[in-house]
Amino acid sequence: MTYPNQPSYPTMPPGTPGPPRSQWTSPAVMLAVIAGLLVLIGGVIAAFYFAGGHSSKDQATPPESSIQQPVPPDSGTPQPPVTVTSVVSPSSTQPSRPASTPTVSGADRQGFIGISGARCNADDDAVFVGYTSRSHIVVCQVGSDTSRLYYKGWSGAGGITIDYPSRAGDTFTAVNGSTQYVVSPSQLTIYLPDRGPQQESMISAWVD
Repeated sequence: MTYPNQPSYPTMPPGTPGPPRSQWTSPAVMLAVIAGLLVLIGGVIAAFYFAGGHSSKDQATPPESSIQQPVPPDSGTPQPPVTVTSVVSPSSTQPSRPASTPTVSGADRQGFIGISGARCNADDDAVFVGYTSRSHIVVCQVGSDTSRLYYKGWSGAGGITIDYPSRAGDTFTAVNGSTQYVVSPSQLTIYLPDRGPQQESMISAWVD
């Protein structure tokens, strides 16, 4: 049985080529694309890996120091003993000369004990101490200044103090106006303007 109204479709003659295929569907091209993607991904991973590895290594590794540590000596080798010598430089300030003790009875380094008119002031030391049958005499030095002296004499009639007497060896001369007092280990001589010199022999005397 035939259907005269049924449409018929044209057929390709044998041997005629089909429609052209896309080049992206080629297996070789696909393999090349996949290989390129793998290479790209591997490069990105490697870049991140090396960047992170170098950064952590730089942070973890401390900088090398150029300071050389001393090498301790061999403990098996005996070391020579070390001798320490201390040098003491002399002091530029010389100590003052200690005062001598007078050999006169009833006196110490400042003169006569208990007689203020024949005793040095403050803490001054005596350089002459002596007495006669009438007088007690002391010549004092102010501190450590050998040029600053003063004369003090006391008798039953009273006392006198004269600054800056002169010294010549063991003899001291003190001038009070027109009166002059000259004292030595042997005697006291008083020169008055209206009479001759009065001499008193020393019973005991001491000179520094």
